[in-house]
Amino acid sequence: MIRMVFCDIDGTLLKKTEQAIPQDTMTVLRRLLDRGVTVVIATGRPYGQMRALFGPLFYRLVFVCMDGALVMHKNCVLYKKRLMKCKSRELFERYGGGAVYGREQIYCVGNTPVNGKRVHTPFEIPEDYLKVELPTGTVTDLHESFRIAYQNDRTTELVAVGADKGAAARVVMQKFGVSPEQAIAFGDGENDIPLLCAVGHAYRMKDSLCMGFGDLPTAESVESVLRKHFGI
Repeated sequence: MIRMVFCDIDGTLLKKTEQAIPQDTMTVLRRLLDRGVTVVIATGRPYGQMRALFGPLFYRLVFVCMDGALVMHKNCVLYKKRLMKCKSRELFERYGGGAVYGREQIYCVGNTPVNGKRVHTPFEIPEDYLKVELPTGTVTDLHESFRIAYQNDRTTELVAVGADKGAAARVVMQKFGVSPEQAIAFGDGENDIPLLCAVGHAYRMKDSLCMGFGDLPTAESVESVLRKHFGI
């Protein structure tokens, strides 16, 4: 029996052109919650964006944010993996700035295209550093405490070593007394692979371009699979 559902957001719950979670998807998630199924949103996004995205379901969901660096439930921290501030500040000096993802806010230092609260120096940031985004697609000589969570030709996102969606999913399953065989997960990107490997039932999204999913079954949409599986 499935007792826990993990869902990525971008490319999974949200198609590439969508800005809001479709109403049909929200209805399915609500019905699962009403049946006592724990729904976990596993995303690279910051926690501060979740309330606006999920509205009335916000306090009923568990959130794995910033690629596993933070797990939140009912506005309480269940798990957190912080970056070293001193080493992060060295990277800002080297690359001319960057963005810091805290629990509630994104802070922007120097040269960065990220939208967030502008600060003059990283010393003004009052929160833990949970994720760092640098304005470069080429990062060299990283300290051993960093892990590249995402990278393209323009930007690099870093989290602490040991922080990924799979590790966070195992923490959540343990805290809620759920075994991997009782959990199902959906994802579309390379950063979702640890999550899909952590559960007993995993689906990759049909439109995914990621080559690392092997022979996992595909899902046209999250809601179509969940409707069929749960009979809703």
